Amino acid sequence: MSDPKKLELKKETVKTIAQKLKDAKGVYLTDFKGITVEQVNELRRTFDKDKVEYKVVKNSILYFALKEVFSEYDFNMALKGNTSVVFSFKDPVSPAKTIKEFFKKYKNPKAKTAIVDGKIFDEKSIDKLADIPSSEELMRNLVGSIQLPLYNFVYVLNGIISNFVYTVEAIKQKKEGN
Repeated sequence: MSDPKKLELKKETVKTIAQKLKDAKGVYLTDFKGITVEQVNELRRTFDKDKVEYKVVKNSILYFALKEVFSEYDFNMALKGNTSVVFSFKDPVSPAKTIKEFFKKYKNPKAKTAIVDGKIFDEKSIDKLADIPSSEELMRNLVGSIQLPLYNFVYVLNGIISNFVYTVEAIKQKKEGN
């Protein structure tokens, strides 16, 4: 017989994970097999900088939480072996970049699947997600592309005004000289 207290604790954990799944803009399931404790700590610190949460969760707990939130999808293949979950509450693609960079460096963790804005992405697609600029980068580019024409316009106006002032000053000096 299973312990009722343990069962209740598992149900609470499922609820907590399900709520995080609902709140997150991006969720990434990774295989952390072969990754050392030092590497996990480094990965966590990197994720912490981006306000991203990294957790190792039992597959059975994660299965029930995923089923509660994304009942239309089958996650059985993604929940084979060791599974960690990454919750991104701000930028949905920043974890993909971190996972890709970390994988290049250590050959782990391996991305299994991702859920970004309610859409499922496989391992190959996650690699492509990592190449998408973050919303912050896109905003910087947008502001830069708006600012450049404005700066050029102000520069041209400044040149026109300067030329006008020089012309008026030259006319004044010419009239005073006569």
